[in-house]
Amino acid sequence: MRKIRIVLWSILGLVALSYLTNHDYIWGGVRETYFRGWKNSNIDDLEFRDTRTLHASAQPAPWPMDVVAGEALSEEDMAWHQDFKSASMLVMQKDTVLYERYWRGHDSLSLTNSFSACKTVVAMAIGLASDQGLIDLNAPLAQYLPRFEGETGMGLTIQQLLQMRSHIPFGESYDSPFGFMAKAYYRSDIRQLAQPYRVTDTPGERWKYEGGNTMLLEETLASLGKGSLSEWIERGLWQPMGAEQDAFWGLDAPDEEGGVERCFAQFYATTRDYARFGKLINHSGVWNGDTLISPTFMSQLVTPIADLTEECDATHYGYQIWLGKTSAGDSFSCMEGLRGQMVISVPALDLVVVRTGYVKLKAKRGVLPNDFYRCLEMGLRVVEKRG
Repeated sequence: MRKIRIVLWSILGLVALSYLTNHDYIWGGVRETYFRGWKNSNIDDLEFRDTRTLHASAQPAPWPMDVVAGEALSEEDMAWHQDFKSASMLVMQKDTVLYERYWRGHDSLSLTNSFSACKTVVAMAIGLASDQGLIDLNAPLAQYLPRFEGETGMGLTIQQLLQMRSHIPFGESYDSPFGFMAKAYYRSDIRQLAQPYRVTDTPGERWKYEGGNTMLLEETLASLGKGSLSEWIERGLWQPMGAEQDAFWGLDAPDEEGGVERCFAQFYATTRDYARFGKLINHSGVWNGDTLISPTFMSQLVTPIADLTEECDATHYGYQIWLGKTSAGDSFSCMEGLRGQMVISVPALDLVVVRTGYVKLKAKRGVLPNDFYRCLEMGLRVVEKRG
């Protein structure tokens, strides 16, 4: 009995200490993950979120369907999807769906967490504001967030933020419950979390992937006083692109209390609607003849960093998006998130491949995840079979 009391008092002490030190977010994280059989966050956690809604279009535009007869993927491909717990895969060419498959209880109406794939969506929101003359990509961040004036910002520009060249040491660990990203994912008041961070040395020379950069982009957009990140995307892209279903963005507090989007993740949409971003990239911001984002900005979005500046030699990244080439030498981009969420765009082929799932293979081919090429190759085989 005495041992039980000691254990109970120890647990109560830990809980009390977590609240006193502002680490109480850990208990919510445990409830969302370990209590559901996961080691950390996964694509099916919408039920735990405070959200802001991006309403579907009043004129939804379903994709034309011309699905390849029979099973377009090989037994090896299907085994890959089983091994890595895929939830969906969609292959689309020239606006027509050629392949669509769901696993693990998911279907065309299932909403899944984008994780970091939505970083590209944040970049597109910056593009919308840039097109309106509200944001200058070459301007210092301090012009929008005054705390970065002088030595605290060292001239850090919006473009450098877009390209992950800020030299701000946020950290990007997904394993430590005490790391920056765990706090950003689970705790409240993420603006306060990011507030103390500053540039450590002259920015621009080094590429380093850190979600804190995306958080500063969202804060920059909010500083304009023209609406939330969700509102920018809803009115500028989601509805004009003919989204069929509502999407949701996870917040750090209830919407009615002014919650802020966890812009580095927690965008929830259907696989078919995720494909709309791929089409927009393939068509350089033009949607069925209407320019939603300027082709100039969209061209820069998918241009390797090294091609836009001599400061940094990174060739695998653009504006919050991964870049590579197919085996045939065609350029592709990939909106990519934890667990292998992917929206792959190949403009030369007018091809979009979307994959969502629960597990991501850690292996890489060069600097890019091997999953990119694996799913892209599957998409190309679907197109080849279609003829």
